[in-house]
Amino acid sequence: MSGGTGAAGLTGPAGVTGARRVPAVGGLAGGVGTTTVARALRARDLGVVGGTDLLPDVLLCRDTVAGLAAAAQVAPRPGPGAPVLALHPGRTEPDGFDAAAGPGWAAVVALPAVPGWTRSPDPWSDAGTVFIRSAPSTAVRRYAEALGRIVAALAAGDRLAHPLVAGTGGGLRPLRGAVPLPRTGPGDPCDR
Repeated sequence: MSGGTGAAGLTGPAGVTGARRVPAVGGLAGGVGTTTVARALRARDLGVVGGTDLLPDVLLCRDTVAGLAAAAQVAPRPGPGAPVLALHPGRTEPDGFDAAAGPGWAAVVALPAVPGWTRSPDPWSDAGTVFIRSAPSTAVRRYAEALGRIVAALAAGDRLAHPLVAGTGGGLRPLRGAVPLPRTGPGDPCDR
């Protein structure tokens, strides 16, 4: 997709769009498209995130009740410089997802599935060219449009003008290994 809003709208020389850092992308679970989005945006891939320290610029979760509940648990307080929540694989319109995902997101964007990428030998390289393809398929074009909404939401705020530091919001950190599950209260199976 040549022209249009692309990842180039996120960074640029100082004085033009302001000094901006490369966005960081993380997911609440494996397999939610974190690496795909990071490659498409030419962003920093944090992988699976959790815990209490870091909320990435773009956070991905599944568009399920459980995925949205997990996003609501880490949702930032409303205010300037908010991150974007991306739902993967998303429905065409995320109606009703905004409330279920919690307050404070700069945008809630549903990412459409791109069926050709499941059969590709290198889907991440394919994602890296989503903004520059000359004649993309309808699915790739829809994916690029969704990414454009992420770019627009990040560019509209000042989040990328500041360093990404621990303890700045919703509370996540990069994880390696097991993803902690929320405790359900007294009698939790983990207590046995």
